Amino acid sequence: MSSIQPRGSAFQLRVKHKLLPKPFFHTFDSREEAQEYGDRLESQLARGIVVPEMLSEPKSKDDLLVLEIVREYVKRGSVTDSDDALFGVLLTDKPVIGLRRSGITFRWVEDYVRWLKGPKKNLAPGTVRKRVEALGRVVDWHITQTTAPDTQPPANPLRLLPRGYSTYSKTDAAVADTEIKRDVSRDRRLSKADVASIRGALAGVKRDDRERPYTQDAAFHLLYLVIVDTGMRLLEAYRLRVDSIDLVRNVINVEGSKGHRGAIKRRVMPIKQCLRGPLREWCVGKEGLLFPFWDGTPEGKKKGDWKTVPEVFDPVRLRWRSRLFRARFEA
Repeated sequence: MSSIQPRGSAFQLRVKHKLLPKPFFHTFDSREEAQEYGDRLESQLARGIVVPEMLSEPKSKDDLLVLEIVREYVKRGSVTDSDDALFGVLLTDKPVIGLRRSGITFRWVEDYVRWLKGPKKNLAPGTVRKRVEALGRVVDWHITQTTAPDTQPPANPLRLLPRGYSTYSKTDAAVADTEIKRDVSRDRRLSKADVASIRGALAGVKRDDRERPYTQDAAFHLLYLVIVDTGMRLLEAYRLRVDSIDLVRNVINVEGSKGHRGAIKRRVMPIKQCLRGPLREWCVGKEGLLFPFWDGTPEGKKKGDWKTVPEVFDPVRLRWRSRLFRARFEA
């Protein structure tokens, strides 16, 4: 049970429960804030969840800096390139600098989310979630590593945030005092006019908004057809080899790029009737990679700056994940 007592101009929250070794105390500026926080803690305790801030402080020698925990996590775990880059940014956030494990309380997490959405950062909801979830994975790993066997692990405060925590509320909007960021989703499908415009550009027809027509490139034209007629991702298309095309069974053996931790996840895709002829002509006398846009090495992939998402077909506004396409169509 919880109780609130005035303490001068502040209000002290007291929470007592059988799961706690001793009563938990915390001071707030207003009674409403104390009541809201107390109700939330009681709800968690009723579900058997004990947040670390309600327990006694750990010994200083065991209370590592978050920086040290992240370094150990990166050293021991299988970290993706995107997570590795994200940690480099996350550790420079002001609330995280100098932070120790004991400092990651539910109250700190709420303050951190408010800071990410505040006027200094004003991050999009998706970016807020990426940072919180990345730090949450690190704390999950640390809790697993440091909890003794047959012992109930403490709750991870980063996992206790309510659904929709990253979206901007009216209060967040007032505090941010700037543009309110929202997640942007696109559901774009090619119309017949789009298809005609793209095929015309690939065939060498000069667009009205360009000084000269696109230089015809048979490999790039076929790459476009493969992606549009199969729904294949760009990296998957770049990885295709001549022996991946089975024109007897009319299927393509694809090395999928969305496996766990970047692992290749193979799948088979059918070849449409309209694509069989162009692929058969292209594969005659060739071996190795199907397209010449990548040398097949990890180093070559990084040089291509794959994470860039430029606008290529303006006003058609198709998006491709490579500067290569922008360079070709804006030349």
